[in-house]
Amino acid sequence: MPTLNVIDSGSSGNCYHIKRNNMHIFVDIGISRYRVDDVLEENDIKNNKILLFLTHEHNDHISGITPFLNRYKPVVFASEGTADVLKKRGINVSDFYILNKDRIYDFEDISVHPFQIMHDGAEPLGYHFTFDDRSITFATDLGHAPAYIEEYLSVSDIGVLESNYEEELLKNGKYPEYLKKRILSSKGHLSNKEALNIAAKLSGNRIKKLLFAHVSEENNDYGILEKYSKFATKNFGFETSFLRQNCKYGISF
Repeated sequence: MPTLNVIDSGSSGNCYHIKRNNMHIFVDIGISRYRVDDVLEENDIKNNKILLFLTHEHNDHISGITPFLNRYKPVVFASEGTADVLKKRGINVSDFYILNKDRIYDFEDISVHPFQIMHDGAEPLGYHFTFDDRSITFATDLGHAPAYIEEYLSVSDIGVLESNYEEELLKNGKYPEYLKKRILSSKGHLSNKEALNIAAKLSGNRIKKLLFAHVSEENNDYGILEKYSKFATKNFGFETSFLRQNCKYGISF
């Protein structure tokens, strides 16, 4: 049974870890390498396979990549656009596996389906992972969610969906206007209300657990998210919760 460990999720850093038999899968590495040491022991490094899937090149998703590569020697997967940006930043991408959206890739007993996300990166991707009869979808950093993202979430056991900001908090907050416009744009971030609307559309499908993720510390409120999560859990037929910055979370699925 796979286990999801959220090492961090939010505007300051993002890193998700899936343990499956002798395989360790990471989605993004926007944290210190030392925080990874909490979930990877020396035996894991020697005897297990470590994979890293990158969604895009923004700092809160790749800030820890160089020490992570040096210590753990993972197999790295990314879009061509993300790899090109990292190469310009001095990172050796010659051994990266380049993924194309809307293709299914099989690696031993897992399947990975990358899909396009609407964000202002070079070529950002979301991911749908399948492990035998279990599946999980990561869909964060998106200005809006096309129908195919809802479809991936609907057939997943666990969905990780962005719920970045509360609109009124953002509009009345301290961010400069250009940054507010970026966040609100179709290639910005997903609001709480938009995430809740997507959750409503998932009702009656396979999904068992939805995690509201990539929460802004400046433009959101955990109290509001708690109310939304409780409402969704009560009305949509699956458990819903949210991820706090710097707060670990683990679940088997």
